[in-house]
Amino acid sequence: MSQAQLKEGDEKQFKMPSFVFDTGLSVGLSVILHVLLIFVAAETTERWGEEVFQQVSFEPPPPILQKSFELAKRPEISEVQMEMLQTLTAQPEASTDAFALAGNASTIGGELRAGSAEVGSGAKFDALAGSKASELNFEQVKMVELTESAMPQQEALSLKQELLNVGDLDIGRYQAIIIQDPENKKNIKGFFNMTVIDYDLADKNNDRFPTAVEELMRYMRDHTKINAKIEGTTMRLSDSNIMKAPFIYMTGNQAVIQLSDTEKKNMGDYLKNGGFLFAEEIRQSDATTGLDGRDAGVEGTPFDRQFKALMKDPLVLGSDGSKWQKIPKSHALYGSFWDFDDGPPMGGAPGGNVFDLEMLELRGRVAVVFSDLNISWYWGDPLADARERGLQFGVNMIVFALTQPGGIANVTQFAQ
Repeated sequence: MSQAQLKEGDEKQFKMPSFVFDTGLSVGLSVILHVLLIFVAAETTERWGEEVFQQVSFEPPPPILQKSFELAKRPEISEVQMEMLQTLTAQPEASTDAFALAGNASTIGGELRAGSAEVGSGAKFDALAGSKASELNFEQVKMVELTESAMPQQEALSLKQELLNVGDLDIGRYQAIIIQDPENKKNIKGFFNMTVIDYDLADKNNDRFPTAVEELMRYMRDHTKINAKIEGTTMRLSDSNIMKAPFIYMTGNQAVIQLSDTEKKNMGDYLKNGGFLFAEEIRQSDATTGLDGRDAGVEGTPFDRQFKALMKDPLVLGSDGSKWQKIPKSHALYGSFWDFDDGPPMGGAPGGNVFDLEMLELRGRVAVVFSDLNISWYWGDPLADARERGLQFGVNMIVFALTQPGGIANVTQFAQ
């Protein structure tokens, strides 16, 4: 065998097939890629497991001070206004009228605003701006401690400076405020909260008409400009809030009136300081016979005797509590809102021997009105004959009590 043949045989013997080489290369590349993927995955997982916190800080930009502040348009005061201010600061005593003080402040503020358009000296503005505050002198205020016996008094109101929306004042501070028209007695407006007196041994069914006051308040709201209502249900004479009530209402029939010394004293103080009490001996009608045989309008009933004895108790009114007068038909009570030329309505007391209301006066002011005429029957019984006339008389009595001079609710006497 020749050398060339041997060489060719060797090449054939050691020459690897191409498909074997391609397979090995693919396996190698696959292994390398898998190793790289495993390494990358491990690095990524380790980085994801770590929480990366970045601190962010905000630095506001510095203020731009390109322009300086100028007071070229500052308000200035004229010489006349300065003289007014000097006059006000030179007054030795401050006004005690809160509404007048508010009005002065409003007037000065308006003039200062008007004076801002005028041209004046810088010194005048400095006086207003406070650069010379050390030159102002303020009087020292002496603090006075209130004693336990000091009673709160109703403040004076200036109706000229009010918005005349008296409903805004119905916030509990006042129990009634009434504004009258001197040219038209029915053009009266305001609000009123009525108070019913409760006492021991009073039976709600026999000694009181449960719905009488509510019906009267509803009628008053519907037929007048007075927002009338009743707060709560009743009040006892031992409650100090009775001193704020402009009108209190007390009824009875078979009850025994037993009041403590505190209740008696409170009633006396209330009546002596502008309070008004309407007390009535009542009778409720029978469902079939009405008021027949119910002894309505009879003098000398148990409630009549007990109530009049209570009024002359030394803790209540003493000797003034025995000075009862019949109310004449010409009295202002019968014309305060509606006209009652013939006196009070008599339908609630058929067959009785009483024909007039009675009153007690304190220093010329009517403090107590007592009735045996069963007027409350009109208010509390929806089947009462001529009921509207009785409701109208109830309105008359309330309007009279609220508007008479010296009464708790008559703020017009304090108005400027």
